[in-house]
Amino acid sequence: MKRLQYYFSLCLMALVMVSCNHDEVTPENDNQEALSAPDNLEAINKKNLAILSDASQSASVYVSDESSLRNAIKNARPGDIIHVNGTIRLTKTLELANSGTSSNKINFTGGVLDCSQIPSGWGVKVNGSYWNISYMTIKNSPDCGLVFQHGGYNWVYEVTTHGNRDSGLQIYNGSHHNSINYCTSYDNYDVGNGGENADGFACKLSAGPGNKFDHCWAENNSDDGWDLYGQPYSVTITNCTAKNNGYGSNGDGNGFKLGSAGQNVPHTVTYCTSGNNLAAGYDGNGNTGHITTTGSGGYGNGKGLWVRIY
Repeated sequence: MKRLQYYFSLCLMALVMVSCNHDEVTPENDNQEALSAPDNLEAINKKNLAILSDASQSASVYVSDESSLRNAIKNARPGDIIHVNGTIRLTKTLELANSGTSSNKINFTGGVLDCSQIPSGWGVKVNGSYWNISYMTIKNSPDCGLVFQHGGYNWVYEVTTHGNRDSGLQIYNGSHHNSINYCTSYDNYDVGNGGENADGFACKLSAGPGNKFDHCWAENNSDDGWDLYGQPYSVTITNCTAKNNGYGSNGDGNGFKLGSAGQNVPHTVTYCTSGNNLAAGYDGNGNTGHITTTGSGGYGNGKGLWVRIY
């Protein structure tokens, strides 16, 4: 009986081994070049730039030159992902005019946009809505680096702007409900105006409602760290830092400029730090609206920490 059980066990083991010893199966893939991205950019771009022109499907595309970038931006549809590979030198303003949707944004990510060859105007202009812009550097524009106008509901994450001849990142002219997160803006200086206009971050000149900044850093900009001049709607600034702003013959040098004369607009600036700025740490600049400053502070500002804050 034991011998029969032994032979039965051997037979069972053999069946298990045979059933488990199939050859490894590699699934077929008609898009192998996409799996190797970004190593084979030419092949990827040829296929995916064609897909981007088809509104029926979304695509992920890598671009490494200005022509391919402009083509991808022009044909972008909700859900598309446009990756910048390396540094692209722009020769004119790059305009993001298309829009995603609330559930399917257009994604623009990575790389460096060098705007030093643009003869005049902004570096990147966002007129569209529902864009995600992330992990990118925008530098050396002859005017503002990154500007939002008209559109809204855009999300920005870990974008750096520096060396621009006006504000690094600006929201204005009706642009609304933009969320700026973990961004850095430094060394922006409008030489022709003696540093009068180049802020780190600006939400001014009639930007729309619902704009906010979170965990952003503004340093060594010729005018202000943040500028809310002429802003008719409340702005929320949280966990942000402004340091060493204000230089040139006309740079104001406030860490946070929170409005302008003739306005009565409440802004919220919480858990922020303002240090070593040429003028005030926080200046209402004539705005008579109530400014919430919970948890905010600073040090070493030329005209004190709080000026005209109500």
